[in-house]
Amino acid sequence: MSVSVEPEMNVSTPVKVFHDGPLSEQQEAFADLLNNNLNTTFLPNHVVVGEIVSVEKDHLIVDIGAKCEGVVPLKEVGRVTEQELALMYKPGQVKEFYILRDFDENEPYVLSLRRVESWKAWEQLKMLQDKQEILEVVVNSVTRGGVLVNVMSLKGFIPASQLRIAKTLEDLIGEQIPAKLLEVDRTKNKLILSHREAVFEYQAEQRATTISNLHEGMEVKGQVVKITHFGAFVDIDGIDGLLPLSEISWRRLRHPSDELSLGQEVTVEVLTIDHAQERISLSMKRLSDDPWKTVNERFNQGDQVQGTISKFLNSGFLAELEPGVEAFCSYNQVARDDLTLGETRTFSIVSIAGRDRRITLETV
Repeated sequence: MSVSVEPEMNVSTPVKVFHDGPLSEQQEAFADLLNNNLNTTFLPNHVVVGEIVSVEKDHLIVDIGAKCEGVVPLKEVGRVTEQELALMYKPGQVKEFYILRDFDENEPYVLSLRRVESWKAWEQLKMLQDKQEILEVVVNSVTRGGVLVNVMSLKGFIPASQLRIAKTLEDLIGEQIPAKLLEVDRTKNKLILSHREAVFEYQAEQRATTISNLHEGMEVKGQVVKITHFGAFVDIDGIDGLLPLSEISWRRLRHPSDELSLGQEVTVEVLTIDHAQERISLSMKRLSDDPWKTVNERFNQGDQVQGTISKFLNSGFLAELEPGVEAFCSYNQVARDDLTLGETRTFSIVSIAGRDRRITLETV
């Protein structure tokens, strides 16, 4: 949903402005605004309405109805040259100006034209945040911990934790995505948004329908939308189910990305459902047979087997004999310094206890 709402502007209204000769309709409208309030205060970081009274070589002189006129330096006009300044601006033009610096006895008000749109954007975004509106933003670039997005004329930040995507951050560049405003602070130039909350709001009705049709033990299909160190989140028709690292495979995995990738379609089993919180936990490995249940059919005491060193312990190490089946070998059999993680060696099986999920090895 694209939002385009004009804010209720907090414009400091100057006092009386006089014009020589007839006024156009636009000038009359501005004149009414200028004459509207006789108790105006002129503070930095506010917008006022004023009339250009003089166009100089590198600045504008503006009447804002205060004790002193204001000055707009060339750099605060916008991307214009000294030659363009006289062509674009004329005495009598009435515009909105942003107050950069307050008046003192020795200096006039310093004003800006180019910062008015930015000020309006902050005001509008604050109003949209209060109304809990969803915006459409464009991803500009990837930065540490998330992405930068274009929001009106401003730059906003969406943390990676607030993204709900089935692709890498780099693949998002140039895309338009929905987002909700989490923090809008003009004084700190801080604009933080959430894509995740916007998507969840869009899918609220769909989630309620989905969770009502799920039950524990059910086999469902989904898409991997987020990968973390502790597991992956799988979109099941609008609900993000947690697939813990330990439930991805019978094999020992160092990270979910060893087995999964963003956007991957997977089949999972529903383990638990929290209807109140709309949370579900999932498993991939339970849809395949536990290799330990039939380990005695494939291995016997005294067999010589190939094993890949998968983990070092204090008293020994583990070697993977097949996916999901690891066996223990003591350092009494071989020095720790002679071993390398991922190395494949030949071992002899000393004992097997399938029910206890334990096999003991010795080196050959």
